[in-house]
Amino acid sequence: MKFGWSLMICVTVLGYGQSSTPVITKIAPPPSARFPASWYPPDNDVTSTMSPETDAPYTATLVTTMHYLNPATGAVKDMSKSNSQARDGAGRTRTEEAMPRPDGHGGMIQAREVSVNDSVSHCSFRWMEPWVAPDKPTAIVTCMPRTLHYTQHMWADTVITKPEEEHFVNTVTHSEPLGKRTFGNLEAVGVRRTRITTDAKTGAQQTLVMEIWYSPELKELIEMKQLPDEKGSTGLPDFELTSIHRGEPDAALFYPPPGYDIQPGH
Repeated sequence: MKFGWSLMICVTVLGYGQSSTPVITKIAPPPSARFPASWYPPDNDVTSTMSPETDAPYTATLVTTMHYLNPATGAVKDMSKSNSQARDGAGRTRTEEAMPRPDGHGGMIQAREVSVNDSVSHCSFRWMEPWVAPDKPTAIVTCMPRTLHYTQHMWADTVITKPEEEHFVNTVTHSEPLGKRTFGNLEAVGVRRTRITTDAKTGAQQTLVMEIWYSPELKELIEMKQLPDEKGSTGLPDFELTSIHRGEPDAALFYPPPGYDIQPGH
């Protein structure tokens, strides 16, 4: 499972960023040769997305660890993978994921699937590097309207100073501040979220406990992990941002390489 989907599952399960109140409206720059008008759908009054984080550029390695429980032995096997991640000062982001591909000669080559979200142009790109298919290198672009309404950032509610409790239908979420912790030379603040869901018919309860560490300075999630249940197992992956380098990444990282044919997607 790709990191993006795994992370969104964690976010959805724990109910982060539930506020949908627009806080600011942003309009993309006028269309240009790099971002032609044909890429953009018409503006509307309801298109909103989470606000990008700006003025905190970095490059890093994201380590995702899955935990597999052997029910027969009770042993837990961990499997980790590492992906590159970057963000520039304007809020553009780039992630890479290793993706084996046929090399055209009966073998396989370790390529990278690159995903770029350009928060300035309101467009996203996806392509493979290196390109090993016999046809022309291709990148897929999808754009949102030039006018967007931004809501709070995904992790904006992570920084809390006292316990909180939220009720939603048959679910209760407890949030407990964990104070501060240092990751390398970055300071992060932590929160433990306990989500208790009660089955309306049987009364059975399911508990999910997550610990999240967020760096206000980097404006980024540093670590997120699920605590084991009473059986010692976890169902969600752990995430940890490592090898963090502060500073502006190469601007070329956030647009398909020269020679790639850019095709609009859906």
